Amino acid sequence: MAELAYAYASEAYPARVRGSNPLEGTNMEKLLEFIQSQKLMVVASHDEKGVWVADVYIGVDEKGTIYFISPEDTKHSRMILKNPNVAFSIAWFDSNNHKDRKAVQGLGICKPAENEEEIKTGVKLHNQNFQEFKETITLEWIHNNKWGSKVWTLKPTYMKYWDDEIYGNNESEEFTLS
Repeated sequence: MAELAYAYASEAYPARVRGSNPLEGTNMEKLLEFIQSQKLMVVASHDEKGVWVADVYIGVDEKGTIYFISPEDTKHSRMILKNPNVAFSIAWFDSNNHKDRKAVQGLGICKPAENEEEIKTGVKLHNQNFQEFKETITLEWIHNNKWGSKVWTLKPTYMKYWDDEIYGNNESEEFTLS
């Protein structure tokens, strides 16, 4: 089981870890609920030539692993294959209330799905968020599509959660997963 610790203000406190889900407990559950409710993420990759950002459609499982589908020959995918260390951001705001904002900025390890179970999970989560693709994005399509699209997993190692409703003037809380 992954050990979880989080930092709030400038002090570190051990988080409660219950069951087999390292994201359960304290405000980590709210962070997970937030990222699971979102459908778009910005992922930043880099190589020896520089940094690149891409917007990707996402699905998030109960452990906080982020899944997306992308061809292997895109700029961000080629960079990730060379260096799986990425940064990412997921943001939301209420356009009628500028004091109601939520966002996650994070770091993690990103790579193509390693087994059939991860591929199935990625396809399932994608199609839950994007019903219009469920007839097109299938396991068979992932294995045989002409664009070389793959399911990718991003396992966060660090997340900063900004939520005006929870934190008010304190703004955010930081979580480190190992």
